[in-house]
Amino acid sequence: MKRRARSGMVLALWVLSLVLAAVAVSLDAVGPSPKSPLGEVVALVVEVLAFTTAGALVASRRPESPIGWLLLAEGLVWELVGCLDAYVRYSMVPRPGALPGGALAAWVLNWVWIPAFGIQVLFFLLFPDGRVPGSRWRVVLWLALLSSVSTFAARAFMPGPLTEAPAIVNPFGLRGGAFLRVVEGVGSPLLGLAEVAAIVSLVIRFRRADGVQRRQLKWLALAGVVVVAGGVLADVVELTGVVRVDSGNLFLASLAVIPIGAAIAVLRHRLYEIDVVIGKAIVLGGLLGFITAVYLAVLVGIGTAVGQGSGSNIALAVVATALVAVAFQPVRSRLQQFARRLVFGVPSVTEGQTGVAVRCLGAFRVLRAGQPVPVAAWQSKKARTLLKILVARRGRATTRDYLMEVLWPEEPVEVVIRRLSVALATARAVLDPDKRHPPDHFIVADKDALRLLLENLPVDVERFLALADEGLACHREGRLDAARAALQAADALYAGDFLEEDRYQDWAGALREEARAVYISVARALGEAAVSGGDHDAAVRCYLKILAKDTFDEEAHLGLVAILQREGRHGEARRQYRAYTARMVELQVPAAPFPSLKRA
Repeated sequence: MKRRARSGMVLALWVLSLVLAAVAVSLDAVGPSPKSPLGEVVALVVEVLAFTTAGALVASRRPESPIGWLLLAEGLVWELVGCLDAYVRYSMVPRPGALPGGALAAWVLNWVWIPAFGIQVLFFLLFPDGRVPGSRWRVVLWLALLSSVSTFAARAFMPGPLTEAPAIVNPFGLRGGAFLRVVEGVGSPLLGLAEVAAIVSLVIRFRRADGVQRRQLKWLALAGVVVVAGGVLADVVELTGVVRVDSGNLFLASLAVIPIGAAIAVLRHRLYEIDVVIGKAIVLGGLLGFITAVYLAVLVGIGTAVGQGSGSNIALAVVATALVAVAFQPVRSRLQQFARRLVFGVPSVTEGQTGVAVRCLGAFRVLRAGQPVPVAAWQSKKARTLLKILVARRGRATTRDYLMEVLWPEEPVEVVIRRLSVALATARAVLDPDKRHPPDHFIVADKDALRLLLENLPVDVERFLALADEGLACHREGRLDAARAALQAADALYAGDFLEEDRYQDWAGALREEARAVYISVARALGEAAVSGGDHDAAVRCYLKILAKDTFDEEAHLGLVAILQREGRHGEARRQYRAYTARMVELQVPAAPFPSLKRA
């Protein structure tokens, strides 16, 4: 499909969702039991602005990814459900027969929601790269298909009153109602089981994922936590009645974060900020939980014991507030430590001693006392760039003339000399704001050059290269267990290419290419180990990682085709082989023949 036609189709589907929403709201407004304005706004935000808008955005920007199309389809199905529901209620109650096709609309309403659950299974199974986690998970796809078809058949042809409109007899009902009830009784739970299995596949995928995919999954996981928290909050509001808000609307509002998180993950917009977001969410959620627990324990627990009264309630509120004020800072500190270990991992020995570390695989970030240093702390973008250049130089001396030329090209020398001194002082202040170390502890400077002392400053790319060298050496020597441990540690550490936000800077290119080449070697060694161990799914993932970095890697193409053939995934093998031949044509290199299937 051409780009313009595809964009037109996405726009048309998005406009259709708006039309369906407008029809539903209009019929609700004049129907027998209009919904509250808040409920209408929440439904529109969740179903139109969230699912269909996020889906349309992803489908237009990443048309090759099924995630955007699935989000768009999910929103459209639920918009259709809402529209048909309003149509049926209007045509059946206030003015029966005023709108044509009321019985047919009720019949469609009886089963139209079923595809939404099948779409959810596909979404969870294919997120984020559009592939199932492994060939074994295809069983879940078939389970979802069979259960959806059986549930549809039962709901569509069950004789008697329609479930969604009991006043209407099914116009397409068939004999054999008892059998169809059994079919629905089996199909519906199986569809739910397929959805649970698809969600479990996300957990399995997360445990196996590399840096970029792991962060994509974190965005969806964060959305899931928000939905669960929204559901719990809705239950608390409904049970306590402390706030006059519809609990159902609270839960619906929380659902909006699922398509938003999915869109951020697939489009990779601010992808690497997920760690910061999760860390802050853990601290904020923990503090809210602590404050809520204190007030519930004091006001409800002690209040119940001593009896209710205006004076006692005020006194208990003062006590609860005092307890929160006293314990707030210690609890906040503990939560920050927990969030840091959970999100960024256990600090290394050097990081624990220095209290600072530099992350530059993927996004550039300086961690100080386990917390990312905010951009505002740098005061100058040039100071941040200065530290990046020194990291890229890997501890080698970098002349002041070179730094001034890169940072302030074509500026007067007498001006940039002062600017470089200011940038150096800012970088040192960011690394050591409390001045616990001598000025040259992290960055050594003399009158001619600057260099980074890597033995005092932990840098993730240096740790990655060291682990990779160790693992590859063990792999060559045949020490498989030691090789696997080091290579897997290196693979987990590679969160993305070196300084991805500076991909067009010449000073970052050499280390970026070196780290990428080493990462490909790590993935290739892990793939070879997986093939020899019979773990074909792991081997497929390794080869796909290689091709994500180098689409012209012939060995990875052919290895992937051979494994797919061996697994009986012949269609995928043929598609992968066509992709391989296309790459070879671009290089004007003859393609190797299609690998034959060798059987023992």
